[in-house]
Amino acid sequence: MDDGSRHGDGLHLSVYAFSNEDVDKLMFTLQDKFNLTCSIHYNREMKPRIYIFKQSMDKLRPLISPYFIKEMLYKLGL
Repeated sequence: MDDGSRHGDGLHLSVYAFSNEDVDKLMFTLQDKFNLTCSIHYNREMKPRIYIFKQSMDKLRPLISPYFIKEMLYKLGL
């Protein structure tokens, strides 16, 4: 819940501790298994983040919101 943030109407997942290969695998898993539209963005320090696009947020919210504490639901726009 804490390793991510809203970015516009989408969501950044901070995956700084993962290797580039693992970030690629995770992004493709999100695309293939959950049909989410996402890409890899980099912060100023060139560390990777997975960006989940606005059009996929309606698919993502019901998948993950049951596991969020209420204080963090704002990150999902709830």
